[in-house]
Amino acid sequence: MKRYNMKRKEKIKVAVALGRRRKDFETFSQEVFSSKGLRKRIELMPCLNQGDLRQNLPEAEILVCFTIDPKTFLAAKKLKWIHGAYGGIDRLLFPELLKTKVLLTSSRGIHGETVSDHVMAMILAFAKGLVPSWIYKRRKKWSQVEVMRERFELQGKVLGIVGLGAIGQSLARKAKAFGMKVVATKNRVKGGKKIKYVDKLLSKDRFRELLSFSNLVVLTVPLTNQTYHLVGRKELACMKESAILINVARGEVIDQEALVDALAKKRIAGAGLDVFEQEPLCPQSPLWVMENVILTPHVAGSRRDYFKKVGEIFRINLSRYLNKKPLLNLVNKKLGY
Repeated sequence: MKRYNMKRKEKIKVAVALGRRRKDFETFSQEVFSSKGLRKRIELMPCLNQGDLRQNLPEAEILVCFTIDPKTFLAAKKLKWIHGAYGGIDRLLFPELLKTKVLLTSSRGIHGETVSDHVMAMILAFAKGLVPSWIYKRRKKWSQVEVMRERFELQGKVLGIVGLGAIGQSLARKAKAFGMKVVATKNRVKGGKKIKYVDKLLSKDRFRELLSFSNLVVLTVPLTNQTYHLVGRKELACMKESAILINVARGEVIDQEALVDALAKKRIAGAGLDVFEQEPLCPQSPLWVMENVILTPHVAGSRRDYFKKVGEIFRINLSRYLNKKPLLNLVNKKLGY
């Protein structure tokens, strides 16, 4: 009887750096291995700290992570693909990576519903007088008249959305349910094309026009060289004095110093901020004590099933990668998104 020397195919090694909690790695792994056959073809290597990452990365073909420093990246000699666990991948766009052929994908789409929920919560907090109500509550002051003066209705108000990706489109749908008029800017606008729930679509060069007639403005753009300090003194001067600015993009999209000045001088009515130029926000920042500002500590994108959702997006893309199909959410490294 003839014997054949069959060489066993080696598994593809995937380094997974999603924080220090093993539970999060296990949740991610369970979702990835819910597809039959993947367990036989890949090995997931948990990297719960920098030591694990430095040890496993040189053998990895694929990396799943929130971010990685350039020095550690340079040790990844076998790396072909990085999947970013955030929707935005600006933290991964360092020169050492940009000049390689390593593929880069994002978890774009994962934040659409939860971030738009967060924005609507901020909008409603301003519209229904929850901000002054909270301030007067701490003072133990019954403030019916003062709070009533601050309240306004959302029906008929113009919501300007800057950046019409998954978050922007989800927000537009929810805003329309409140009877708002939705105007948005988009990088590429095809003539005559209509987008559901958007009353008016503008090209990005009409950004200041959007600012001038919007009652509320929401920033959802990725951070790139073009969107750094997109909102500065000139842009804030375009806005109505009654307008409210909400940022759930990246802190660097706004010139924070200019914003503080505009808020202090009541050039705009208020701001809802989940992101900041420097995080954590320093204790000395005037934003902490401004009564016309809602602050949240960069939590708009968080969700209870976050690692399951990241696993789901990665699993779908992994099957495409193994079958040599184009990857979803593939990042154009030159454009930055």
